[in-house]
Formats: sequence, structure tokens, C-alpha cells
Amino acid sequence: MPVVNAYPEPEQARRMGVPLFVDSDADTNAQAIREVDLWCRERGLVRARESHLSTVSTPEGALLRRAICYRPSEAQISGAQQNWADMERRLRSMPETAPLTDSPLED
Repeated sequence: MPVVNAYPEPEQARRMGVPLFVDSDADTNAQAIREVDLWCRERGLVRARESHLSTVSTPEGALLRRAICYRPSEAQISGAQQNWADMERRLRSMPETAPLTDSPLED
């Protein structure tokens, strides 16, 4: 499993109202971000939007990529839902464009 540590435990972090650290042993930063995002989504959490995760070494010498994650508040969830609805409304109001072709040089 690519996510190897999470502390404090998600439920404990919720009760304490604190963020948690999530460590991944993925080979690349991009893969670690995808894996942590999936892990968070499955638990109702979100990852702080850092584009480069911190790296830490274990006593055994393994390299881990560390993300900061948190449970969004009701206000944050409501705001995100409103932003999504606004974006969908704007997209629906835009005129449709011509279909794309394989080549911009086609007649």
C-alpha cells in the first residue's frame, strides 16, 4: 500500500481539530500526490494544495513523501459546491464551439 503512515489517526485528528500528516512511499512526487489524494477522498479528507511534497527518511533509509491533509469544514464544502455550481452555470451559458478536427490545416 503506497500510503504507509497517517498521524494522528484520521478520527483522532477530527476530534482534536488538527490536520494530519500522510506519508507515501511512491517513487515520484506526482505519484505520491495522486495516491494521497485518493486516500484522502476515501476518508472525506483533502490534501493541502502543495505542489511538491516534503521528503523524509525513515530510520531504515527509505524515502517517504509527506502531505498535510485535513477535514474540510461545512463552510468550505458549501463554498466549493457553490463555486462548482457557478462554473457549471457559466459553462452552460457559453456558446457551443465547432468540433475539433485532427488537424488545424484540414479544409
